[in-house]
Amino acid sequence: MKQILLLLTFFFCLNAQSQTGDLVFNDTVLHNLVIETDLVNWFDTLEQDFDQSMSNPDLYPERYHKCKVTWDSITLGECGFREKGNASNLFVQFGKKKPFKIAFDKYIEEQELDGLGKINLNNFTNDPSLLHDALSFKLMRDAGILAPRTSYTKLWINNEYIGLYIVIENVDKTFLKFAFGSSQNDGNLYKTDRGASVFLEWLGAESTGYKASGLKLTTNESTDNWTGFINFVDLINNNNNSDFKQLFETGFDVHTYLKVLAIEKCVKSWDSYWGGGNNFYLYEHPDGKMRWIPWDMNETFQDIKLLEGTSLLNGYLVPTPQFDERPLLKRIFEIEEYKTEYLNNVCDLLQTKFSAEYLGKYCVDMHNLIDAAYKSDVYKYNTYEAFQGSLTERNEDVVSLTHSAYVLRIDYPGIFPFIQTQREWASEQMNAWKFDCSLEDNTIYNLSVYPNPSSGLVNVKNELNTFEYAQFRLYDYTGKLVLVTGYQMLEGEYHTLSLKEIPAGIYLLTKQSADGRLGRAKVVVK
Repeated sequence: MKQILLLLTFFFCLNAQSQTGDLVFNDTVLHNLVIETDLVNWFDTLEQDFDQSMSNPDLYPERYHKCKVTWDSITLGECGFREKGNASNLFVQFGKKKPFKIAFDKYIEEQELDGLGKINLNNFTNDPSLLHDALSFKLMRDAGILAPRTSYTKLWINNEYIGLYIVIENVDKTFLKFAFGSSQNDGNLYKTDRGASVFLEWLGAESTGYKASGLKLTTNESTDNWTGFINFVDLINNNNNSDFKQLFETGFDVHTYLKVLAIEKCVKSWDSYWGGGNNFYLYEHPDGKMRWIPWDMNETFQDIKLLEGTSLLNGYLVPTPQFDERPLLKRIFEIEEYKTEYLNNVCDLLQTKFSAEYLGKYCVDMHNLIDAAYKSDVYKYNTYEAFQGSLTERNEDVVSLTHSAYVLRIDYPGIFPFIQTQREWASEQMNAWKFDCSLEDNTIYNLSVYPNPSSGLVNVKNELNTFEYAQFRLYDYTGKLVLVTGYQMLEGEYHTLSLKEIPAGIYLLTKQSADGRLGRAKVVVK
C-alpha cells in the first residue's frame, strides 16, 4: 500500500511540474536567458531580415536563425530566433535591444521549453515603468479573461548582455490548449498584423479583402477556410433583423469582450480595436463561437495629446456614433443591455481591482525585482531615472508620433497618479450616463501623529491595512519646504520620521499617498 501511495505521489508531482508555462511565467523571480548562435554578425543579419520583411513580406517572409537557448538551468539546442515588432522595433534608434521571438520548435518538431513552443521578448518601448504589459494582462487574467502571462528576464546573446526584457506568452495552439483543452484548440486563430487597421467592416464574401486589411490566419493555414469569420463579419455588419441579439450571442462571446473593453478603457489602451483597429486575436472555437483575445498592451497608462484633429482617440468611456467605422462597437452599444453590463464591469473595476491599493504591491514588487537588471542595461530605451520615478512622477521622456497617421504626443503621468485620475474620469463619465458609481471621497484627511509636540521622532499612523506607498513633506510657517522623503512602502501600524535636524517651531506635515490621497497634520517640534 505504501509503495502505491509513493507511486501516486510521484505521478502527481510529475504532472504538477509539467503544467504548461508555470516555470517560464513565474514572475516572482528574475530569469536568465542565454542565446548562442553561430552567426558572426547576428545583429546585422537579423536587422536585414526584418527590414526586408517589412518592405515586402510576401517576397521576404519572417526568417528564423538557428541558436542554442538556455533558460535558467534548462538548455535546448536547434532553436530559432528572429526580430519582431513594429513600432517597438522601429523606435529603437541605437543599440541591439530589439524585440525578439524565440521558437523552440522551429527545427525540432514538438521541442518545447516548459511545454511552450514559442515566447516573445518585448523591450518596453514607450513604457518607462516597464509595467504596462504586465499590469494590463494581470488585470485581464484577474477578471477571468483569457490573456497572455508575463515574466521578466535578463538576456545575453553570444556572451553580450543585451538587457532586461519582459517575456510575453505566445498566443498559439499551445495557448489555446492550455485555455480550452486539447480537443478544443484546433479552430481558426485570426491575428491583426503589425501596423494593421482591422475594423471588422464588411469587405465581401471572399477572404481577399480581410487579408489585405491586415488580418492573418495563424492556424490551419493550409486549409485557409475563412467561412466562419466571414459569417461573423456579415452578421455584425448586415443583419438588422429581430433575431440579431440571439445570433450575436451564439456566434460571439460578447460578455468577455465587454470585460476586455472595460479594462482597455481604464488603462487607455489606444492601440487596440477601439483605437487604431489593431492588437487582438479572434479565435473561432470549435463550438462555433468567436472568442476575443487581447494582445500587445505596451501603449497603456499614458497621456495622449492630439496634434491634429481626429476622432480616433476621443476620451469617451462609452463609444459614440463616431465609432460607426467599428461595427462591432456600434452593434454592441445599440443594445441597452450590453451598455449597462459594460458600465457595471467598469464600476466593478473601479471599486475592486483598478486601484493603487490592489495593484500597488505588485508594482513595487516588480520594480524591486528588476531594478538592478535595468540599471545595468546599456541598451535601455528609457532612462533609469525615468524608471525610478515612474510609479509616482510624470515622465518628461515624451514621445512624438508626428510621422504617424494620427499625429500624437505621448507622456507618462506615473502609474499611481494615472490610476487615480482614470478612476475619477470613469466615475464622472458614468455619472453623466446616470449610472451611479461613486468613489469614496477621502482625498484630504487629517493625519494621526504622535508624540506631538515632538523632540526628535514623530510616529505617523498608517491609515491602510494593506498596500500603502507614500511620500512625506514638512513645511514651516512661511510655506517653505524643509523636509521631503522619497516614496516608500509603509508597513505596520505606524511610520517613524526623524525630525532631529529640524529647528523648534510649528510645521505642516503632509503625506501624499500613491492613490492621490493627501493627509495633513500640524506638528510642533520642541
